[in-house]
Amino acid sequence: MEKSRKRGRQYVLRLLTIKDRTRSDLINRLKRKGFDDGIIDAIITEMEALGYVNDEKYAMHFANMRATYSLFGPRRVFVELRNHGIPKNMAENAVREVFQEGKEEANALELAKRWISRKNISNKEKTMRRLYAYLERRGFRSDIIGKTIKQVLT
Repeated sequence: MEKSRKRGRQYVLRLLTIKDRTRSDLINRLKRKGFDDGIIDAIITEMEALGYVNDEKYAMHFANMRATYSLFGPRRVFVELRNHGIPKNMAENAVREVFQEGKEEANALELAKRWISRKNISNKEKTMRRLYAYLERRGFRSDIIGKTIKQVLT
C-alpha cells in the first residue's frame, strides 16, 4: 500500500518537532515506514527548501555541543557526525571550525584532570596507560594525549 506524501510530510514534521535530524536519518526513517523513494525525495527536498532540514547547520551544532559539553576530541566528533549521515567534507569542515587553536588541548586537559580526580594513583605507569586509553577513546590525537599526560602526572 502506497503511503501518501501528506502522511509522510506530517511524519517528518512530527520527527523534526522532537529534535533536529539529518537528511540521512529522515530518509532512513521514511524508508522503514514504507514510503516510496519518489515520495521520500519530494518530502526531503521540500523540508530542505523550507529550511527545516540543514545538514551543515546540524553538523556545526552537533560538533559544538560534543566539543563543549561532552569534551570529545575531533576524531570522535568526526566519526559521530559520519555515523549520523553527514557527508565527509561537511563533517571535516564542522570539526575544523569547532576545534580551532587550543580547543583540543583544553578539552584533553580538562578531561584528564576530571579523570585523575576520581582515581587512586598508586601505580603511575598503570595510571598513564589507562589515562592514555581513556583520552584516545574520547577522540584525541596521540601527541595531544602525550602532552596532557605529562602536564597532569608531573
